[in-house]
Amino acid sequence: MSIRKAALVCALALTAGCSSKAAREVHLFTWDNYDDPAVFAEFEAGTGIRVVVDRFASNEELLAKLMGGARGYDVIVPSDYMVPVMARQGLLTALDKAKTPNLSHIDPRFRDLSYDPGNRYCVPYLWGITGIGYDSDRLSAPPTGWSVFWDPARAGRISLLNDPREVFAMGLQSMGYKAGNTDPAVLEKVKARLAEQKRLTKTYVSENISALLLSGEVDVAHLWSGDLFRAAAQKPSLRFVIPKEGGFIFQDNLCVPRTAPDPEAALKLIDFMLEPRNIARIVEKTYFGCPNRTAWELLPETLRKNPGIVPQGKTLDSLEWIPDAGEAGAVYDRLWTELKAL
Repeated sequence: MSIRKAALVCALALTAGCSSKAAREVHLFTWDNYDDPAVFAEFEAGTGIRVVVDRFASNEELLAKLMGGARGYDVIVPSDYMVPVMARQGLLTALDKAKTPNLSHIDPRFRDLSYDPGNRYCVPYLWGITGIGYDSDRLSAPPTGWSVFWDPARAGRISLLNDPREVFAMGLQSMGYKAGNTDPAVLEKVKARLAEQKRLTKTYVSENISALLLSGEVDVAHLWSGDLFRAAAQKPSLRFVIPKEGGFIFQDNLCVPRTAPDPEAALKLIDFMLEPRNIARIVEKTYFGCPNRTAWELLPETLRKNPGIVPQGKTLDSLEWIPDAGEAGAVYDRLWTELKAL
């Protein structure tokens, strides 16, 4: 290389940031409205590792991305039932718990659960409830159960989650079945009931769900608790109801995929996010449930007293987990495709 060319290369490198060496990055694949950028900025300031965030709208989208060969993610955020699916497919790396000491702050009710015994692959991140959100200015009385989504008086003013397992779980529970039902004949009946309901539905949406309630485009929404609590801070007429049939609890987790480019940075980020001060800030930003017992006292009083954020009394007792469907997952996928095509 000539002296002139070498000088030009050096000048370009300086213009790009005084170094030709790329900054270290950790790539997080997570849900919409599910973190606090200020926490990531503090992580970068302390470690020199920049957090790059990408978003997905459902567990099925997350799985499809990884199964399709995506190799650029260091930390992913699957829900409970998706963890064993990914583990069976060899998509997850077992955690080095020596590098995630903040796991000790997690309340025992959220640790060592059936979907990940011993927390082999994941650490609990946030939890929540799937239930009913509604605008009390639009309904004369609070809804009591899932039947509100079949109320013809609400036609065109209803939204459902764009999530096959959540929608079918709601349909199953509304008919007296458990969310883990895998009988194809039962699932066909549920699809038929959901097809009746679809005629009343304005849209299926999982991203920025609360916007429809905030704008007044829908009166009733099938949604996740944190989305409603966050919206209610802007519009106090919004309310959340756990249906009389039970509703559903979910827990989202921080995991390292097997193909993570930088597993060491992944564990650093995970443990940083689990630090009580940091997870409290994330909960205050997202309004989702906090499984971190040490962080509870760091939350504002309004959040600390919300049983959908800090469990109180028998809050969790009536809620049902949506389990891994196993081989019946293909049946769910087919019926969901058929339902959406109607």
